[in-house]
Amino acid sequence: MIAAGSFAACLLASTGGNSSAVAFPNQFNYASLVAPYNLNLLTTPAAIVFPQNATQVAAAVKCAVDAGIKVQAKSGGHNYGNYGSSTGELSVNLENLQHFSMDDTTWTANFGPGNHLGQVTELMYNNGKRQAPHGETFDVGLGGHATVGGAGAASRQLGLLVDYIEEVEVVLANSSIVKASRSENQDLFFAVRGAGSSFGIVTDFTIRTVPAPSSTIRYTYVWKKPSVSSQVHIFTTWQQLLADGLIPRQMSYALVVTASSMVMSGVYFGSETEFASLNLTSYFVTPPQVVQTNAYTSFLEVSKSLDAAVTSAGIATPSHFYAKSLVFTEETLISEKTAYRFFNYLSNTNNGTDLYAITLNGLGGAVSDISSTDSAYPHRDTLFFMFSFARTSGISTSTSVDFLNGLSKVAKSGNPGAYYGQYAGNVDTRESTMEALSAYYGQNLGRLKLIKKAVDPTDIFHNQQSIPVS
Repeated sequence: MIAAGSFAACLLASTGGNSSAVAFPNQFNYASLVAPYNLNLLTTPAAIVFPQNATQVAAAVKCAVDAGIKVQAKSGGHNYGNYGSSTGELSVNLENLQHFSMDDTTWTANFGPGNHLGQVTELMYNNGKRQAPHGETFDVGLGGHATVGGAGAASRQLGLLVDYIEEVEVVLANSSIVKASRSENQDLFFAVRGAGSSFGIVTDFTIRTVPAPSSTIRYTYVWKKPSVSSQVHIFTTWQQLLADGLIPRQMSYALVVTASSMVMSGVYFGSETEFASLNLTSYFVTPPQVVQTNAYTSFLEVSKSLDAAVTSAGIATPSHFYAKSLVFTEETLISEKTAYRFFNYLSNTNNGTDLYAITLNGLGGAVSDISSTDSAYPHRDTLFFMFSFARTSGISTSTSVDFLNGLSKVAKSGNPGAYYGQYAGNVDTRESTMEALSAYYGQNLGRLKLIKKAVDPTDIFHNQQSIPVS
């Protein structure tokens, strides 16, 4: 029985009395509704609400404010710290906000934050053969992805998803529903494009789209069990090709290192003839044992193949894991000497995992055409990201955590004192709040704090690493 006048009663009323749209910790199925992504970090939100629209989101936020409870939104639920379901806070699950429309005059699309990237891809393609740059994992939610950065296969050619957001509708801490764009509520528009979870809940995105390519080539090169010296050569060649500008913008470019292989892969947005003319394998003294290319005439089909590759790698499903990220620029390239230390470390250090993957994602290109102060996302000079992932069969041990922390230290050892950013879409839950925020937002952190004080002065939208009021 829900007591009249209580937080629970208010939350129930916010949904129009729909008891199936609210959940509380005393329910038998509560843990399954929380659905943590990182199984190391089990959380118990004060309640979960499943609103149908922005008005219900605003009403739920007001209930939380009146009860003195913090708030976080959840769309796809892939946050590495489970921040969308933080203990003691109201979790606003946006899965029902899946509206979509496409204006075939302006070719802007409107999406609800509950759409997942697979739906976003299909809806854009099936309504005019359009696209916008975003990540490759189909079950990632748009709400989080679009408010943290949004890099993907087309980013070197087109930019980040935050660069394509024209307008947002946002529920603020005072439960008002406002629009933000370059001409209205500009500070809020700046903040939600990179640090959205600290400022409100986006209930609608207006996204600019561009024509989807009609010809794409997906390529994969595999080196099986390479020696340390071969690993160093493969990596330094990969890095140098990127740094020298020999990788065209219309190509994504990644290198994945595991215990048994190195895999270079990506997508070329163009013809088979154009891709073949790059002759990428000729740069590598150690030739890959596997060379595979697949041509696609449907952007939707190549997108599905990229999602399938991520899924099969086993690094995009709920599990016990620890992860880290690092941003590398032209000023912090990894020297050959440091590369030897890096791969010797991988070869000789007890990793304590049942799977690890070090993913180097090339960036630059169109991402770097945008000013670092255009949005809250600051890392416009990125040459490549390093994402480190360590999965264990149970709670991550100190061995697996130390393994990744040590690897990051080795990677940075050639440039002592240099600034290394991190991607806020891959949070490091073991870093202090200020260390993490400095790495996520760099020079934009000061402005973000001022905006936070203006739009959320009592820190309603809060998580372990959210922007502080002061």
